[in-house]
Amino acid sequence: KYIGLLKDVGQSISDERFPLNALFLTTSMVFAEDTERQFKRISDPGKIERSAWIFQPEVASTSPITELAVTDFFNPGGYTTNSIKQWRHNCKILVDKYAGDIRTFFQANDNDAIKIIDSLVIHPRKKDKQEFRRFGPKLSRLLIQWVNQYELYQLSNTDQVGLPVDFNVMRIRRQTNGLGFDEPQTAHDVGEKVLTPLLTKMSSDRGWNPREVSEALYILGSRGCNPKRHDICPVRDKCKMLISRKPYDKNGLIDPVSAEIINFEDNR
Repeated sequence: KYIGLLKDVGQSISDERFPLNALFLTTSMVFAEDTERQFKRISDPGKIERSAWIFQPEVASTSPITELAVTDFFNPGGYTTNSIKQWRHNCKILVDKYAGDIRTFFQANDNDAIKIIDSLVIHPRKKDKQEFRRFGPKLSRLLIQWVNQYELYQLSNTDQVGLPVDFNVMRIRRQTNGLGFDEPQTAHDVGEKVLTPLLTKMSSDRGWNPREVSEALYILGSRGCNPKRHDICPVRDKCKMLISRKPYDKNGLIDPVSAEIINFEDNR
């Protein structure tokens, strides 16, 4: 619904750049919150129309109230001031380097999903690089998935970049004993070092569509991982616990020994 609304607003203001620019900037804000709830909150036609200027790089990069407007639009629960400020920075990069159009950035990377992700992800040794910020391995892949899924722009190698691995995907694998660790592990190690290459290889070996795998895992984690819905979850027989996301949000940890774990066997 949200992407459909972005397309509608882009048409109403006669700006063909708008949907993709808006999706790019929005993706940078997808963290530390339930994604489904977040998109429901911002999928309001009037709200998007009133705030359309924050998605127009030339305006958002110079307006003195950009941070306030972005905060008002997203109504974020746990975002830091620094994260909000990255919006202005990204708009400025779009204007200064890519003519205010994320498609120009894609073209600078040969419209190749692999190259785009490599350019988006800022590694620790390149922290000062004057490029886009806020895009790590998960969000960069999520952007590519959405661009491809909703046919917003034609990119090559979209099936070669792996899956965006978030908390929901990581906890499913541990809760069903698909990963074996009993002590807290960093989300980066679980996601980027283990699950991303594993799921990429499994999809390739079995001829699975990576986007469909990603969507299926997301639905399981976001809707099935709930005590009230456990009985209808298709992997319920393999799942014995519900890992809390609190350690993830607070410290970036996947913690199978958290006190917040729910043992379904004890609750039946």
